[in-house]
Amino acid sequence: MTACKRIVVIDDDPDFCEYTRIILEAASYDILTASNAADGLELARRTLPDLIITDVMMSYTLEGTSVTRQIRNDPTMNHIPVLVITAIARTPTEDLFPPGAQPAPEGFLTKPVQPGALLAAVERCLSSTDACRLH
Repeated sequence: MTACKRIVVIDDDPDFCEYTRIILEAASYDILTASNAADGLELARRTLPDLIITDVMMSYTLEGTSVTRQIRNDPTMNHIPVLVITAIARTPTEDLFPPGAQPAPEGFLTKPVQPGALLAAVERCLSSTDACRLH
């Protein structure tokens, strides 16, 4: 892992943002958080992070899919990998983004997320976009 990679975490749950920040900062990542999609997208546009982690359900159901779509449609951010984390208790989560449909994120994790799984997913997303797909 290369130290000092910047990650933007977008989630309306402050406890999850703090949990994620603690885990990833301990692994030498620079973490910025936002509590809603609008603030998260603005933060990402301003800082151009190496990775964006977003929740699916925030102020409305499937808001994270809208965040991903906006990132993919923005030429200044469409190269940034997206890791979606969700508490939606159905599987597979990937059906939120049907195969071949744009904008698909690079990876999915289901809450609650174990620290090791979070770190592994982040490292995969940062090292190779193609290797980040979590099935």
